[in-house]
Amino acid sequence: MMKKTLIASLLLTGLYFSTLAQRQADYVAKFDTKIQSITLDNLTGNILVKEADKVSSFNPQTNTIDWSLTDEQIGKMSTATKLINANQALNDPDLLKIFQSTDQLVFLENTPYIQANINSKDVIINSLNGKVIFNSGTTNYRLVLSQYIQSDEKFLFLVTEGKDFKCVLFDPITGKDKWNTIVGTKDGMLKSLLANSVANSMGLGLSKLTTKDEVVTTSDAIYATINNHLFKLDKENGKIIWTIKEAVNRFYLSNDQKHIITMRNAGSIISSKKALNALDTESGAPLFKEDITTKYVSYIEDWGAKFLVAHSNGFNFFDYNSGKKIWKKDAKGDDIKQVIAVDNDYLYIADNEMSLIDRDGKQKWKNFIEISDDKTDPVYFLNKIDNNKVLYLTGTYGNMVDYTTGKKIWKGNIKFDPKLPLLYAFDEASKSFLVFNDEKLYKFDPAALEKPEPFAKIKVKNDKALSTIGLFDWGVSLTGENEVIGVGKDGAIKFQRTYKEPGSATRRLLKTGSIIGMSYFGAVSSLQGGLSEAIYLVRDGNGNVIHDYLLTEKSRQELRNKSILNNDIANSINSSVSGRINSRFKALKQNNDFAFIFARGESDEMNYLVKVNKANGEEVDKISIDNTKPIYEIDYITDNLYYVYKNELKVFSKK
Repeated sequence: MMKKTLIASLLLTGLYFSTLAQRQADYVAKFDTKIQSITLDNLTGNILVKEADKVSSFNPQTNTIDWSLTDEQIGKMSTATKLINANQALNDPDLLKIFQSTDQLVFLENTPYIQANINSKDVIINSLNGKVIFNSGTTNYRLVLSQYIQSDEKFLFLVTEGKDFKCVLFDPITGKDKWNTIVGTKDGMLKSLLANSVANSMGLGLSKLTTKDEVVTTSDAIYATINNHLFKLDKENGKIIWTIKEAVNRFYLSNDQKHIITMRNAGSIISSKKALNALDTESGAPLFKEDITTKYVSYIEDWGAKFLVAHSNGFNFFDYNSGKKIWKKDAKGDDIKQVIAVDNDYLYIADNEMSLIDRDGKQKWKNFIEISDDKTDPVYFLNKIDNNKVLYLTGTYGNMVDYTTGKKIWKGNIKFDPKLPLLYAFDEASKSFLVFNDEKLYKFDPAALEKPEPFAKIKVKNDKALSTIGLFDWGVSLTGENEVIGVGKDGAIKFQRTYKEPGSATRRLLKTGSIIGMSYFGAVSSLQGGLSEAIYLVRDGNGNVIHDYLLTEKSRQELRNKSILNNDIANSINSSVSGRINSRFKALKQNNDFAFIFARGESDEMNYLVKVNKANGEEVDKISIDNTKPIYEIDYITDNLYYVYKNELKVFSKK
């Protein structure tokens, strides 16, 4: 049992480490050899354990192994001749650079499938039952990229075979290729693959448009970017209908399937310019003779016969058939960075100001509203809120604007320190926002006519490290790498826990950022130039939203409808597995109840992972961590923690 202590003065002054007894694991699963990595299966809650020569799925509900797959089993699935041919790729040092690490398990997005490299073979495994649905040891090729086509329940592979790169449509039900098509040679494809790798390693991905290979299917065609090459393929036989020479980083198929909007990097490898065009899907011919070249594209809407584009140099509708602008003039303003559709209007940021226009491109406000001192300031929140107000929170200022008149509500902005984190939470009961910055907590009430003063001032050990805010009936909790603070709505400090930092070398090995970042509920956008992906909306001819491509519910719904509950794909999974998946989806949410803090104990030789209840500041768990190469996972649905020590998987259940 845990020994609880409550010393008010120490809680308020921080620098406190409780005498909560270190607890033992609820269960220890021993494996044959040292564990290389563990991965949480978000569908079932199982833990996938990778040893040097085996992959296993550990079921925490039964504390048993649901399935295991060994190197020997993978080898038995291979044929000697094909194995020799496929392994020729291993003699090529350039090809070796693009193959997956042997100790990593990667879930293919929106599927129950895992791609892994086992015994120098590329395999795809159904995580629900451990069945290998693809093994490169039975083919003449090696996998480079994989995309799963939800609607057709098939995989589209980019593979390497000899000197050729091929596109393969693979059927997991029959275990056979439906077709394969040569899409490039080793010299051409490998050059771009390695170039992308170099660009990412140099940090150029921050200013360049991030590559995202995608597959979109229609009744008779497949549109796919494969390593930045855009192809239209005949779905039935795999023949290339057309391709374009320029590299494509993003593409969007119009709702009527007659056009494709493409986005790509323009210029040299260090250039930050972007290029946008629209293609005819029948011929692949561009709509514009010259691309729209810009610093970035921030917003796109497809309306069927026309499309709206907002980018650094302009903001206008274009006619798909003629390629001409529809509004006589672009929306006013330079350097348009962000657009938000509100009812029948568009709220947008130009440079460091915001304005409002209607669907005809006409200004609804007399003047622009300055929202920051610096055009590179981040925008933490911008949208219409209750009481016909627009709230903006940037790195510099916060204020509210009357939506109808475009006039600021408060005479002076609330000024923020742009060098420090800005955190906010929405209080549904009062329709207000609670905002924290520079050790001050504000209440943004849409009914308030006077600029509010901070209702709480909090002395923080390291406010630069604060990263999350959680809302409770009594107030908010603030969480950082080594601190958890509770502040009541009356401004009183309810609790404050501060922990010693572990050695920096150890911290780098831990997933600290992902742990403390799980409970951040704010949608953060940026005014900085190198935006990696535009917001994309699809509307009908009347302007009604058909589908928002950024909604995560879409992915979850497709997962429920296709990848999980379909008996063909799931290989007739049993009812107990289906029940676990359904229950996990119902519970799927960001965790706002606990903070997991990695801390140094009384002895520098021992570090701990401390679980703190954000609602009351109490420590509910403290687990000693081996500080050499810590490997662990946290299931935020069950609050279970899994920690690896040599060949042991230690399970710490929710307390």
